[in-house]
Amino acid sequence: MNELDRPKSIAIIRAVTGLGGSLGMKTTAEGVETEQQLQKLKEEGCTEVQGFLFSKPMPAVRAALLLQRPGDVKAVA
Repeated sequence: MNELDRPKSIAIIRAVTGLGGSLGMKTTAEGVETEQQLQKLKEEGCTEVQGFLFSKPMPAVRAALLLQRPGDVKAVA
């Protein structure tokens, strides 16, 4: 069973994204590994994500270099 299939998980996501939205803040989900997780998080109002779906962990220096080349960064709208 996917964690996002559990009612309590969805309730927590909705609470956090609702609070963030009410306060005008962005919300970031960590540990996103599948397109299914990404889609569900977007549906629930999560504004930012990170995880293995986008990149394996890397040193900060490499991440900074990657961000200097915007064409190489996978963005999700």
